[in-house]
Amino acid sequence: MNPADLLTETTDALTSIFAAMTIAEEEIEAAQDRHPHAADRIWRSFTLLTATSDLLTRNELVYRSHCRELLDRVAGEADTRPGTAAECCVALCEVTLRTPVTTSAAGLYARMWQKAGLPATALGDMSVHYEALEADAIDTHERELRARLRKADRCLDD
Repeated sequence: MNPADLLTETTDALTSIFAAMTIAEEEIEAAQDRHPHAADRIWRSFTLLTATSDLLTRNELVYRSHCRELLDRVAGEADTRPGTAAECCVALCEVTLRTPVTTSAAGLYARMWQKAGLPATALGDMSVHYEALEADAIDTHERELRARLRKADRCLDD
């Protein structure tokens, strides 16, 4: 690789990292406003907001959703290790690109999309129908997917 290409590649990588850091800091400030009782814990949670997938940071809305969910868990003193709704959406996106999915899997995708607070789409609009047909299976799939996406080291050090 020539030096110009290396410099461009490094600059692009650093730009992406700094953009994610800026978003994480903005979400920390917003979470402190939402949860003043947990402001200190939230302030110390920056390291929890590391993106677990390149797709997570490619879309600002998805990454912000990921950060918000983790910060809300911190505020509520909930377990931060299970996958977030945004992480579930990323995983399901990758699955749907490779293989057809069942009704319950599509329902899970719709549920996670809504829980992540992502913009309205036809998928999200179908959530009510999927839930009516497959709610129990969707519940099971959600527990399993969040467990599979669990990050054992994503804990706030007290």
